[in-house]
Amino acid sequence: MVNRAFGKTGWRVSQVGLGCWQFGGAIMIDGKPDGWSGITDEESVATIKRAVELGINFFDTADMYGWGHSEEVLGHTLKELGHRDRYHIATKVGFWHDDQDRRTRNESKELILRACDASLGRLQTDHIDLYQCHLWRTEHWMEFLDAFETLQKQGKIRFYGVSTNDFDMIQRFDERKHLASVQANYNLLDRHVEQDILPYCRERGIAFIARGPLAMGKLSGRFTKDQTFDADDIRNKWLEGDNRQTFERDVATVERLKPLAEKYGFTMAELAVKFVLTQVAVSTTIPGTKNRSQLERNVAVSILPPLTRDELTIIHKVLAQPAA
Repeated sequence: MVNRAFGKTGWRVSQVGLGCWQFGGAIMIDGKPDGWSGITDEESVATIKRAVELGINFFDTADMYGWGHSEEVLGHTLKELGHRDRYHIATKVGFWHDDQDRRTRNESKELILRACDASLGRLQTDHIDLYQCHLWRTEHWMEFLDAFETLQKQGKIRFYGVSTNDFDMIQRFDERKHLASVQANYNLLDRHVEQDILPYCRERGIAFIARGPLAMGKLSGRFTKDQTFDADDIRNKWLEGDNRQTFERDVATVERLKPLAEKYGFTMAELAVKFVLTQVAVSTTIPGTKNRSQLERNVAVSILPPLTRDELTIIHKVLAQPAA
């Protein structure tokens, strides 16, 4: 596994990390499915252990994934493996729920501090390496910054970051110049970060975590425009109303990319992850994996040759083609 510098933290993290949303399983939020179906704790534990064997040292989760279950699975497994200093655990705060599984928001300093203690308990550790605001937008960023700085002084977190696709929110969280990381969507179907966010992070030494390199499976090349999902799978929303048109357009784009992947000697999923890793401003990417087989395919990308400038030029031309 190739390691990369993680901003100004001094860390060297695996360029392919492990996104742990799926380990939370399927839950309901506001009466709608949220999370991933077809997940078992046994396979989740095995996948985490295999990730460690393959050299992954960066694990990204959140307290809302399975309402804490993802943190529990990750914490239990890494505790069993020992050698806590070898891993970088990143989790998030901001969303929670009431007793009827309606989404609530933890965006006061007091609630953030309490949420951190709860995450530490589930993760079975005395510190969180990277604590991130999970809210894509908030008017209470000062509450987060105050809470994060308090937690740093207490030794409960080492660094803090923000998970958002909005450039103005990143600037607000960087007001005190101590923002360690930004996590945002980045993949062949969503390249918005190339405009402002990636240059900003690179200039200021802020680590960039590329989430969704496979676009929740769209870039695996397995989906068709007639795709169906389990009733409790969050991806069902892709098939509802106007979302279906976007989904079908994305599937068509992937179909145009498949011949390029084959020509370059990659699977479609490998091409997608390699595209993200070609960007030098990316510190790590965190594809979610349901099982060891998917994990091993993602990790294999780290030793494949990089995309050439000519290959990238052709990919960009294909992406620029109008939808049929």
